[in-house]
Amino acid sequence: RVRRRRGFKLLNKRMWTDEEIEAFVRFMEEFVVDGTRSDCGQFRNTTFEKLALKMIERFPNCMLTAKHCKNKHKRMKEKYEYAADMLACSGFGWNEEK
Repeated sequence: RVRRRRGFKLLNKRMWTDEEIEAFVRFMEEFVVDGTRSDCGQFRNTTFEKLALKMIERFPNCMLTAKHCKNKHKRMKEKYEYAADMLACSGFGWNEEK
């Protein structure tokens, strides 16, 4: 796939479906419960390899790699941290109706 983003071409950009993202988060939660993180709280490379295998098992045509999973985790973590920072600001609120 070729997509344009801010004037740049992005070749081979992986677009995740909502179902894939939901499964990804569920599988990551399972890994946390199983204690597959290292001592510093980060996920090991083998965890991302296992995650890619679970995703391929669940979505046979998705062709995900450990690198895709590691990058998705990184991006989701960044978004979470931005949202958490905003919610921590005084005067900032969330309007469920909008």
